[in-house]
Amino acid sequence: MKEFRPDSLDMQILEILEKDCQKSYREISEETGKDLWMIRDRVVLLKKRGILKGCRAEINYADIGLNCRSLIIFNLPEDKIDAFLSFARSNSSFKRLAIATGQRRFYLEIVGKDCNEVRDYARKTLPKYGVYDVIFEVIFDTPI
Repeated sequence: MKEFRPDSLDMQILEILEKDCQKSYREISEETGKDLWMIRDRVVLLKKRGILKGCRAEINYADIGLNCRSLIIFNLPEDKIDAFLSFARSNSSFKRLAIATGQRRFYLEIVGKDCNEVRDYARKTLPKYGVYDVIFEVIFDTPI
């Protein structure tokens, strides 16, 4: 497949959907001033190319009794990464996992009823996967 280079309309559509992924083709059309069918075709193409991968709800966890959002930063031995990823994907308390460069490569966002519960769960569960060099941080806010 030919290398895809998004144009300014593609970028506009992505920015709109990134802010509110539930916007309709009509709403995007009105915001961009472009034809509804052109917007529909662009969104379909962005999905087909794997650029637009889905839509995530932004949840206020505190309103459903999950009062602790935390970030656990850690390392994993290379031979344990696949097992940990499989475990993480199956755990509904784990909301995001980012892998980065640096001393601590894994950043896991986890939610729970309270921070002691989250910390205790992490202390009991994560060592099974060889997790080491751990930092536990509480997330107060995500303004952007």
